[in-house]
Amino acid sequence: MRRFVPELDRNGWRLVAAKVFRGYAFGLNAVALGLYLAALQLPAETIGLILAAALAGTLALTAVIGVWGDRIGRRRILVIGSALMLLSAVIPLVGANPVLLALIGLSGMVAVTSSESTGLQSVDQAALPQTVSPQQRTHAFALYNLVAAAASAVGALSVGPMVELGHALGLEGASAYAPAFVAYALAGLVSTILTLGLDARVESGEPLTPGFAIKRSRRTVALLSALFSLDALAGGFVVQSYLAFWFAERFGAQPGEVGLLFAICNLLAAISFPVAAWLARRIGLIRTMVFTHIPANLFLIGAAMAPTLPVAVVFILLRAALSSMDVPARQSYTMAVVDPSERTATAGVTSLARSTGQMLGPALAAAFLIPIGIGAPLVAGGLLKMTYDVSLYVLFRSRPAPEEAAATTLSSA
Repeated sequence: MRRFVPELDRNGWRLVAAKVFRGYAFGLNAVALGLYLAALQLPAETIGLILAAALAGTLALTAVIGVWGDRIGRRRILVIGSALMLLSAVIPLVGANPVLLALIGLSGMVAVTSSESTGLQSVDQAALPQTVSPQQRTHAFALYNLVAAAASAVGALSVGPMVELGHALGLEGASAYAPAFVAYALAGLVSTILTLGLDARVESGEPLTPGFAIKRSRRTVALLSALFSLDALAGGFVVQSYLAFWFAERFGAQPGEVGLLFAICNLLAAISFPVAAWLARRIGLIRTMVFTHIPANLFLIGAAMAPTLPVAVVFILLRAALSSMDVPARQSYTMAVVDPSERTATAGVTSLARSTGQMLGPALAAAFLIPIGIGAPLVAGGLLKMTYDVSLYVLFRSRPAPEEAAATTLSSA
């Protein structure tokens, strides 16, 4: 088991621990916020605007970090971002005021998805490689994503008990969700305390130069950002909410069945992270990303063609076991092929590209794909993702991570 646990330094363990609390909070709030807004009986259009404001805040925060992250300081960003989570405790006090709810969302740290896609994750991605050896970098990202997925699942499961606690405290209606928002704020407080303990070793350590931080690697980052945006766009065609709708409409699946299926999918995804790190050490990061992703997308297309519910479930479970294995490999490779001084900006730019692509996906699917048939987004998503896979392999197979190139040179000497 020790082979799968990276030898992180003190800063690395603090980054992972802070991620655990943020992951729990995001898993909790992604469910609680939607239910809370529904309980307020706000118009659907208003709810959409509030959620859009939260997504816009996330994108803005990520953009700021991408451009000025190292000038502000990684530790400072992590502390400020975690502290902004305390604003969630104000949500129950705001009530049904859509303007104030939207303003809170614009902070960039109000969760609307269970997987954290904020600018803080970009900072973690830049800092984590400096807390471990290059040979264990992918294992560090595997652990980071594993604990985040597990914590997010626990957070989602906590919504029911939090509402029950609210009822026990005499709170009714939308007010019953107040304990959930307080728990989110407390998780942010713990994350703030943990990040306050980071030292200067998490900073870039390179002299800051005028202008945009990405200089030597601009072409590499531009290509990776374009590819990641394409992958995220395709993923936006088949977000979890749409797959739930598809199972219900196509096969008449019941809510309990769909919920159990996605819980198992999340578990399989979490298990796949350390497997991906093991595989990457043997076949390389690019091959790990591509050779696991293509079969996963074939399974997605297979699900769209499935004649019965059990067959579709098998295809979706097979996809879940493979589709997330590229995540730690992608993060590790991206940080490996740029200079340390460029990592914060690179993480911000690539995250921004992915977030933008994912936001466009559902809208394009609704406008052009769903009218063809409700299974069309699954087929289109799988084909587009395989286009990303092939393009990534063609463009970057001859550019291994530095430690992989060094190992190849030593083995051939």
